[in-house]
Order: sequence, then structure tokens, then C-alpha cells
Amino acid sequence: GNGKVPEWGKFWDFNSALPGKDNKGCYALLKNDEILYIGVGLGKGTLNDPNSGLGSRLTKYWEVNKNPEVQNKYVPKSNWNEMTSIRTIAIPNEHFWIAATLEIYLIIKLTPLRNTLHK
Repeated sequence: GNGKVPEWGKFWDFNSALPGKDNKGCYALLKNDEILYIGVGLGKGTLNDPNSGLGSRLTKYWEVNKNPEVQNKYVPKSNWNEMTSIRTIAIPNEHFWIAATLEIYLIIKLTPLRNTLHK
């Protein structure tokens, strides 16, 4: 690798492309400054998007906005309606295995509200 430590990307604004969407990596679902959930995107991708990981994984949390009174292009799905933002840590695809380890570490250190650790 290039020796760089993976870092959190910017807060997603529900309008632009999701930061790190073409990489594998970790993500945090946030309610303001509170971490609701930490997960990992390690998907194999599809023919159209072979590097897919974070992008395809995170589609389970948001949908296209159909409410003309809401300004954002995307909105959280109803079971995550308290979510105000998403942050990602993109991992270079050749080092994808780091994401799985990082997810466990972040859950232990940050104790998100909606995570449970497997025994």
C-alpha cells in the first residue's frame, strides 16, 4: 500500500455522491454527533460496478427522496429516520481485509447504540 492510515471521509449531505462509494471499507450512521451504527462494506460488486462495497452496502439505509417538501436528493429509510449523516472510511480494494478488522475495533471502542457484538 501507500502507507497512509485510513481516515474518515466528510459527512455525507444526502445530495452528492457518497464518499468512498467505490471502495470497500467501514461506515458510521450518525444522529448529529451520536454514532448509531458502525458497519462494513465488503461486497463483491456487480458487472457495472466491480469495486462496489460501501456504495452497494449503504443503499439499505437510504432511498431516493419523493417528498417535494424535503430539499435532499436522498433520505434515510424509515427504520433509520433518526439518521442525519453517514461517514465512511474507504480502504484501497487490495487491502479490503483491513475493513473487517477495523469494523470490530470501532464497535468495541465507540459502542454505537444499535450495534451488537458477536460472541
